Parts: sequence; structure tokens; C-alpha cells
Amino acid sequence: MIKNTILLTGFEKFGKLSSNLSGDIVRYFDDNFQQYSIEKIILPVSWKRCVKSYLEFLKSTKVKPYLVILMGIHSKKRIYLEKFSLNLAFGKDVDGFYKMGFINIKKSIKFNTILNIKEIYKALKDSLRLSISYFPGFYLCNYIYHWALDISKNNYPVIFIHIPRKGKLEDCISYIKKIIEEILNIC
Repeated sequence: MIKNTILLTGFEKFGKLSSNLSGDIVRYFDDNFQQYSIEKIILPVSWKRCVKSYLEFLKSTKVKPYLVILMGIHSKKRIYLEKFSLNLAFGKDVDGFYKMGFINIKKSIKFNTILNIKEIYKALKDSLRLSISYFPGFYLCNYIYHWALDISKNNYPVIFIHIPRKGKLEDCISYIKKIIEEILNIC
């Protein structure tokens, strides 16, 4: 029996951080969840290399994912489900490259996830410190989210989840499992 695949991504460490919790979650997440195979990729904090790594990974697996969960960190204490990506990028990456402006001038100003974020939130708000976000930022989290949504062409769900930077690894893995479980319940 061929299992459906869930793609789980996080980022490498960057700046003054000794680690990146989103990458650690990916690294220590189980290889299977329910009847799904978990494919994992830790993306570089680089404008060029993160998209290249993501595309190479999708090509190498030769399997259309059933679900894509992208993760990054932020300074808040809540988990944020990003409702959409913006077609704007700003900042300096680990390679020293700056971006400022549209991600792709030929594309829409925003892409929405096909997931019902409000339904996920309602189901989990009492058990998780969870919020819906309407601003994914302009840095690499938004950048890879925009690319992943565009690449999916709405053929499979993609969501970006911002994790508290100072969260505990075991707790955050448990939270991500609860979110995935709820997504699978509504898909």
C-alpha cells in the first residue's frame, strides 16, 4: 500500500540563534503520522536556495503531497496559522542578499490557502494558544509560503504555521501533530 505524503518544512538556524525551532521540529518529527508518510526538508534562510531546495525536493520525491506544512519562527507566544501569503519580500538573507519588492510581478498580490483556517482555529483554540494571522511578514516565511502556494496550483493544501521562537520542542511537536490531525479531519 502506498501511503499519502505530508511534506513538513522548517528553516535552518540564522543570525544569533543557536538553533531554529521550526527546523528542530522537522528534524525530530516522526517519519509517519497515522497512515501518512512524513517527508521532511529543512530549508536554508536564503532567498535563492530555499525555493531551489523546495523545488528539488518536490522533483526528487516524484509524489504530489497530500498536504504541505511550512513552518517558521516568530517572537510572539502564540502559534499563528497564516491565512495567506503576500507577493512582497523584504530583508537580507544569510547569503547577504537583499530583497525588496514583488516576489513575482506577474502574480497576484496575495495567495490564500485552500484550507479553512477558521474551522481549524475553532476546533483547536481551546486546547492550543492559537491565532489566525492576516500578516505573514515580508521575510522568508512569507516568501516560501508564496512560492509553495503558487506551485501547488490549489491541487493540494498548503499552510504556513508560525511557531513561538522560545517554545519547547516536545510541546511544539505535539501542537503540530494536533494541527495536522485537525487538517486531516476537515480535508
